[in-house]
Amino acid sequence: MSLFSKYSGAGNDFVIVRGEELGLRDAGALAAVLCPRATGVGVDGLITVRSLSEALVRLRFFNPDGSEFSTCGNGSRCAARYAVDRGLVPAEHMLVTDDGEILARAGDDGVALEYALDARVDREILVRVGVEDQAAWLVQMGTAHLVVPASSVKVDDFDELCRPLRWMEELGDDGANVHLVSREDGATFIRTFERGVEGETQACGSGCMAVAFALRAAGEIGERVEFITRSGATLMVEFLEAGRIRLTGPAVFIFDGVFPEAMR
Repeated sequence: MSLFSKYSGAGNDFVIVRGEELGLRDAGALAAVLCPRATGVGVDGLITVRSLSEALVRLRFFNPDGSEFSTCGNGSRCAARYAVDRGLVPAEHMLVTDDGEILARAGDDGVALEYALDARVDREILVRVGVEDQAAWLVQMGTAHLVVPASSVKVDDFDELCRPLRWMEELGDDGANVHLVSREDGATFIRTFERGVEGETQACGSGCMAVAFALRAAGEIGERVEFITRSGATLMVEFLEAGRIRLTGPAVFIFDGVFPEAMR
């Protein structure tokens, strides 16, 4: 019997499988079967976890269309919780991704990741929001993130607003994730249109870090900012010493399942 698990990180949800359990199966093809919300489990992506040592696991990430991507903030937090839940690693351990190693700490109040990230922030890009052009931030940190300031993230036509921005020519052939962000009464709200998913997700960990870099570059925040995501859950981003950054938030087990007959 071949098993998978579903985990959610602040509403950003994933199917997680052991690399050893997957064997020779095509992980991208499995993602295309399991991820869709109408015909599959209904998640934002698939993650494979392979144990390398008693405190080190290797992660790979796949979009619902089967394409592979290099890393994911909430996905990494979910994978860290999965690895601890199954006794693969202790509460504090290292994750290996295509973008490098991440220190993970799993506790009763959530999962924290610490990264060494070098982000480039550019606010010279103009975007069309409704009928007006406005300045936005383009943040490059492995994946491109377009950060669009707004008076409020409560817009009815979010997908229609963000889809053309995701494919702007200035963003290159791969486009970018698009984040609408507002700061209201001392709170910071974020909504995300994710490439690969090609729609809104309930939260985006790497997106929160990208937005934090943009807000910090603009002098709008200090060393710490808490984001209220689309799901209502909060994600905390903190800038640490030596160029490191911490992402903290909830990561919870939802259920276990069995691979479809055709994928066993």
